Amino acid sequence: MTIFNGNISSIYKKEQFRIWLETYNKQYSTNITFKDRLLEPSLQSGWISGFADAEGCFYGRVKSCLTSKLKRAPPLTFQITPKEFYIIKILRDIFLNLSQPSASTCEDKYVKGHNEIIKDLTLKNINYDKSWNGWSFHCSSFTKLKVIRNYFSRYKLKTKKSLAFKKWCKIHDLVLNKKHLTLEGLNKIDLLSKDINKFIR
Repeated sequence: MTIFNGNISSIYKKEQFRIWLETYNKQYSTNITFKDRLLEPSLQSGWISGFADAEGCFYGRVKSCLTSKLKRAPPLTFQITPKEFYIIKILRDIFLNLSQPSASTCEDKYVKGHNEIIKDLTLKNINYDKSWNGWSFHCSSFTKLKVIRNYFSRYKLKTKKSLAFKKWCKIHDLVLNKKHLTLEGLNKIDLLSKDINKFIR
């Protein structure tokens, strides 16, 4: 119980735990104090890695590009799709190295509702999908992907997404080494991308 009390990063899960703790206190005549705080995700713990195992994906493709000599280019993307604005905002700011508001500020905006959030938020790298009432953060900047790669290299993924990540890193290396500018390199990236995309949930 002490593992969860005050150590939850999700607003929704925190509220679930509060209700559960109230029920527990009544049922067992205890008086355990609920710690009303959020644990902010950071690059210094494995929380984001565990979350990405459930809600993230790595993918690549080779698409048409008129400005490229070979008329094709290989965008590479990391995406994560939590339902909570608070989580997506923190993750976006961490990976893009943007200034981060306090947890209470994010939570205040979250409870306003999605319309107010959209008014307040600069939606850089963030999309809201009303069809499933959730958010997604996506990054395709090869410079910013270095931060993402370094994080997941340190805090290992535990599911089959670890296999996708390894192939994703190979593509990242090929592009950083300019191999995508050759037909051989581009074809290799195409094959790796198809392998990666098998793991997309």
